[in-house]
Amino acid sequence: MSNKQLIAMGIALMCSTTVFASATDIVVTGVIKPGACTPSLSGGGTFDFGDISVDQLHRDRQTQFISPPQQLSVNCKSPTRFALRGVDGRAGSADSAAGTIIAFGLGMNEHGQRIGAYFLRTNASSYVVDGSTSVTRLITSDSGTSWQRDYTPDYSYLYNGAVGRFHGFAVGAAVPTAIRNLTADLQIDMNIAALRNLTVTDDVKIDGASTIELSYL
Repeated sequence: MSNKQLIAMGIALMCSTTVFASATDIVVTGVIKPGACTPSLSGGGTFDFGDISVDQLHRDRQTQFISPPQQLSVNCKSPTRFALRGVDGRAGSADSAAGTIIAFGLGMNEHGQRIGAYFLRTNASSYVVDGSTSVTRLITSDSGTSWQRDYTPDYSYLYNGAVGRFHGFAVGAAVPTAIRNLTADLQIDMNIAALRNLTVTDDVKIDGASTIELSYL
């Protein structure tokens, strides 16, 4: 009889002697949490463009307004890999002329017309990660399976909740690295719809609202 046969029989005999034994289950649980990170804006996230006269608006094309910057900060209790994107609180109201992936809505007027769109724009040269200005800006379109460099020279525009699209950041690497502190200047690039597409008979309230969402990697 070969060793393999002996081993097989030994297992069979062992199983047969325990078939009527009672048992109790063991469940092992717990949660390994990433270091908590908190994003914030120096001005509280409110960008007020004040009163805009209809005389300032173009009839046949969008009119652009740029806000002063606020500092976007992400502070983590310990070095943590994370990614950012925007989420539109006025989804479906962005002027179609502005595109979709990076445009956020400004709400509708009383006639159901889209007021315009805005973009969350960060200054490329303003990024600082843990004291280093040599920051590699990264983007993904597949939820982090692969990453590419963001080569836009002057500004990065945060994605608007597009499925799988995020922004990551690194120092000395081609994929997001663990970060404790990140800062960058963020501005609102607002575009009011062409007057031929926007009826202004009374005050039109600009009503943009969005969230910067942080996801752990």
